[in-house]
Amino acid sequence: MVENFKKHLWLIPALLISSSAYSLECNNHNDFICSDSNYQFSDSFINQDKYSEGGFGGGNCQVNKTPVIFLHGNGDSAISWAIPPSITPEGYPQAPFSVYESFKQAGYNDCELFGLTYLSTEQRQSPQLNYHDASTQDTIQQFIDDVLAYTGQTRVNIVAHSLGVSMALSSLYKHQSWDKVERFINIAGAVRGLQSCLYAGYANALAPTCGSQNLYDANTFGLYPDNGSFSPLWGMNAWTSSYHSRSMRNLPSSHPENRFYSLTAGLHDQVHCTTTSGRSTCLKGALFTSGNNVISQLQLGAGTTASELDFNFSDLSPYNLSGGDLDGIGHFNSKINTGAILVKMLTTNCQGASCATDYLSGPVTDAF
Repeated sequence: MVENFKKHLWLIPALLISSSAYSLECNNHNDFICSDSNYQFSDSFINQDKYSEGGFGGGNCQVNKTPVIFLHGNGDSAISWAIPPSITPEGYPQAPFSVYESFKQAGYNDCELFGLTYLSTEQRQSPQLNYHDASTQDTIQQFIDDVLAYTGQTRVNIVAHSLGVSMALSSLYKHQSWDKVERFINIAGAVRGLQSCLYAGYANALAPTCGSQNLYDANTFGLYPDNGSFSPLWGMNAWTSSYHSRSMRNLPSSHPENRFYSLTAGLHDQVHCTTTSGRSTCLKGALFTSGNNVISQLQLGAGTTASELDFNFSDLSPYNLSGGDLDGIGHFNSKINTGAILVKMLTTNCQGASCATDYLSGPVTDAF
């Protein structure tokens, strides 16, 4: 299995862009600069050593809006929410602002915008080794509590991308802290697992990010799609299933007091859909089960369709541009380009495709 896995690593192009390539246009708000230190919390927010891996938020300002917490994806960091758009589908204008700047332009201040880097430097360098665990779930819960204490508010909104989606959902489930969240936006999260993980297998030591649920600790799991077995030894994963109380796709139905939203690139998503296994269902990987409190789920994919190749776990990088991100909207640009949609989802009562009326930088359809 290991040799067969290695043999296929060349199939996905290693199209990488260093983070410094995005630094020229990054705006400076509360010293939040893309090329600067990843640690950009205000001194008034927390002890300097509390979240040593970095993040941003806090300042000399008054809180008037529900605070927003941004959670990045695998291999990424909090500062990436300030990456400015640089690629759009042909025939569409470039999105004007980064996600962070979009919220600033909408009137949010530094005391209402918070980001957390929940992965260490070593983890960001080896994303294929990362999975969901109690330590990270506890860190996210503590961050929510610290933001609430700092702002004096009772609830936050969460905007999460990719691995950050499942990290946040599992943290909220573990700590049963749904009453601390008002709205939750899922950008390309693997709430149904990653169909591309079917090739790696549910217990591959080279790619634990694709593992199934741990036999001894249900809060420890990877993104292997549940195979319907009731034995963890054979790929059972309650989190990616459709039947368990932990089922991420079904969590909205258990929490009618919360509002849920999703953005997906569908077949243009190179993380969900660069796969020969599960190709027919990969385009639904980021979608919640529909319900009254699933307010909007939008399909934004454009540009090159993700190739039907075996997934390259050695290159799960936030700057991998295969799929729609080559020339449109794939896994990463569904985050980078969509500040206008995210703002509307958190500041209005929009529903369905109306949440994208201010977004002009690519096609939009209802995902369900």
